[in-house]
Amino acid sequence: MQGLAWVGFTVVLKFLLSTVLGSSDDSKFTSYQDFHTLMYTCAAEFDFMEVETPLRYIKTLLLPINVGVLLVYHGLQLVAFSVLAVLIMRLKLFLTPHMCIMAALICSKQGVANLQAQWGIMGEFSNMPQEELLDWIQGNTEPDAVFAGAMPTMASVKLSTGRAIVNHPHYEDAGLRERTKLVYSMYSRMSGETVKSNLMQLGVHYFVLEDSWCTRRTSMPEIWDVEDPQNAGKVPFCTLVNRDPRPHFSTVFHNNVYKVLKLPR
Repeated sequence: MQGLAWVGFTVVLKFLLSTVLGSSDDSKFTSYQDFHTLMYTCAAEFDFMEVETPLRYIKTLLLPINVGVLLVYHGLQLVAFSVLAVLIMRLKLFLTPHMCIMAALICSKQGVANLQAQWGIMGEFSNMPQEELLDWIQGNTEPDAVFAGAMPTMASVKLSTGRAIVNHPHYEDAGLRERTKLVYSMYSRMSGETVKSNLMQLGVHYFVLEDSWCTRRTSMPEIWDVEDPQNAGKVPFCTLVNRDPRPHFSTVFHNNVYKVLKLPR
């Protein structure tokens, strides 16, 4: 009865919080597909846990030790974290530390070797094309300029330049999903007039175009074909605008990864 009460309370609390915070989600256990479900499930971070993870847990003795030292409270916590991690891969960040805590009484030689290998890594992250983009934005755009583009890139633009952005990676928010859908019409097969209108509706001044979003496997145009079947088969607008942005936009910056398109004020 306690277990059923816990599950029921969790479900009710989830729906209450979703209503209060204006957040919603779509299940990946059904065959239903639209723009948002395809955007969500095509990212590896939100897919089911890969096979390599439980194998690593076994090799480092994390999983066997946890089975041996399972306690009531920690057991319930671990079950909940395990369910979250299996359903959404990036939520391993809750499961793995908890398993490490429970296995802290016994440390395998493999585990020590893994820690030493990680501690021995020396290096730095470098993304020169993005650094060039951010430097250009910082030095060549107005402080009140508004940017749109791929969600991960927009997070970097906001963090490094302080410029306003209309979309970012918090895709669980329903309002943000709708704004992102308008922004990503750049990667659809819609007309230039429609795409430009969508961006101007959001008050965008600059769009950061990334050709890889147009050509990668499970590309954005293919996702849009589910949402916008009447335009299926047409050349994606991102391909057209990459060749020549006129008459709807003008190119003000480009390198081998990014192209900044300016909208008329």
